[in-house]
Amino acid sequence: MVTYKEFEIIKHLMLFQGNTTGAFLAYLDQNLHYPVFSSPKEVLTLIARLQRKGYLNDLEVTEFARKELEPCRVKNAFILAAGGSDVSAKSVYSMPKGLYKKNGETLIERQIRQLQEAGIERIYVVVGIKKEMYFFLEDIPGVTLEINPYPKKNNIYSIFAIADLLDNSYICNCDNYFAANPFFPYEYNAFHATVHKDDAAQELLVRKNESGRITRVYSGRKGHGGECVYGHAYFDRGFSARMRRHVKHEIDDFRIDSLFWEEFFDRHIENLDLYARPYHSDFLYEFDTIQEIQNIDGLFLENVSGKITQKICDVLHCQEKDVHNIEILNKGLTNVLFTFVVRDVKYIFRYPGESSSNIVYRKKECRAQLLAADAGGDNTYVYIDEDGCKISRFVEGCKSLDGIYYKDVDFMQELARKIRRFHDAGRNMVDWQEYFNDPIKEADRLMIDASHMKGDLLSRFHRERGQIIRLFQYAERDGVEKTMCHNDINADNCLLTDDSFDVIDWEFAGFNDPAYDFGRVIADYEFDDPAIDAILNAYFGRPATELERLHWIAYVGIHNWYYFGWALYKESINEDTRDWMLFFYKKTRKVLDYALPRYEAYYKIR
Repeated sequence: MVTYKEFEIIKHLMLFQGNTTGAFLAYLDQNLHYPVFSSPKEVLTLIARLQRKGYLNDLEVTEFARKELEPCRVKNAFILAAGGSDVSAKSVYSMPKGLYKKNGETLIERQIRQLQEAGIERIYVVVGIKKEMYFFLEDIPGVTLEINPYPKKNNIYSIFAIADLLDNSYICNCDNYFAANPFFPYEYNAFHATVHKDDAAQELLVRKNESGRITRVYSGRKGHGGECVYGHAYFDRGFSARMRRHVKHEIDDFRIDSLFWEEFFDRHIENLDLYARPYHSDFLYEFDTIQEIQNIDGLFLENVSGKITQKICDVLHCQEKDVHNIEILNKGLTNVLFTFVVRDVKYIFRYPGESSSNIVYRKKECRAQLLAADAGGDNTYVYIDEDGCKISRFVEGCKSLDGIYYKDVDFMQELARKIRRFHDAGRNMVDWQEYFNDPIKEADRLMIDASHMKGDLLSRFHRERGQIIRLFQYAERDGVEKTMCHNDINADNCLLTDDSFDVIDWEFAGFNDPAYDFGRVIADYEFDDPAIDAILNAYFGRPATELERLHWIAYVGIHNWYYFGWALYKESINEDTRDWMLFFYKKTRKVLDYALPRYEAYYKIR
């Protein structure tokens, strides 16, 4: 059998169209995107050796050589497209990353085309989340869809799903983009593409020996660089057989649920030979964030032009080329936000998250946002529409509210006064019925939806729900005039600078009891804390009555009950709410224990 370097010579000569060694050297210089040969002299030496062995006739590959290489023929390829990332470019467009387009061609179709051009006729696409969006690929001859039944786990389960099909196989990722075709009809041994990164945070790095065999796969650290597993891999027949045995034996081990297949490989690295194939960083791209999408000129704007870029251009009266410096903000449980610059002014674009339509009534938000802008509550406003798209001015120099929110009573009083101005602007709406918000009914709706995955939640929390309904009924008897409300006042939605103070994110707004806006404003105070009185007095412009105080505290529980339902719904669709669910539940219980007996005593007397 030929050596690796001899193999690479033969492999590339099969594709070479010229007839001189000079032209072949030029071909290698242009088309070999990973290091193999030390110099042109080494290439010439290898060609001469292969001619002597009968593998080459001049520069023509002989039948003898083709027969020798047949065990190395690539039999099939697998494109992993079952899952997604957390806050990623996928979320921004509500589509799988494999369906992003470049020059009118999706990333996954580009890979399929490149594989077929390399002579790989059997291509399997492993799908899971949003699998229906890939069904059209079955119309492509030679392409078959395989279902990963565990798409919410990591991609070792995609390998399990296709374990019996593994042979001499390419393993690809749907979000890869190659500057040129990286695939070949033949490969020498198992390898993984790698790319050097100066900052390997959130990447998997490799260590390798002198021959290039990978000896360790490990997680990178911020500020530290190295050679990262990136892009496609190739399993030869022996590697596939051993990998198949390991995966099948351990698939029921819960400890592998969160592993990438490369991390699983590291568990068995002693008897799995996998080599690193380093590629130039300008050849191979992988998309997990918008920043990475921007690495290819025009790809970001091409994918958003139909929905986002045109909107920006229309609102700001600019051209696509004027939109630059796009950066993702890793914030928001409902939406994905990114900043951009037009004419030296920085803006934020909000694109609604995939589940937001079940939580947010955009017409309410639009009405509230315009009221807030007119009332001086939010001076960042630029544009909003009922599809959920929003453009705001980016506020520089915002202060952290960690030591201010709840702790600085003067700030909380100013927040109360700002809320009051908005409430005053929202009273006496002639069409208020369209914007009416019933937090109990909305919480029920979310819990019912969440029950499809979590079991009957209304029954499970029957006692708490009954108590909340009683509390709500008592609060209704207070006769407080309804108005337009923000309904999600919290530290994350307050922007404070030395010169400005804005309340943002009006997507949960609705026409309801003004006390609802204080559900989070006073939630962290003990109910006998004088700070509550100071904040309520600032809101009313006078001392609050005993009943007003009880009413506003009651709505701490009502507000948090709704958000408890919100968190249950979010978790039911596998969206992480961190520790918010428990927070909202505990706050609800605390208010019920405090407010219910006081209301019962108050109205019993009357």
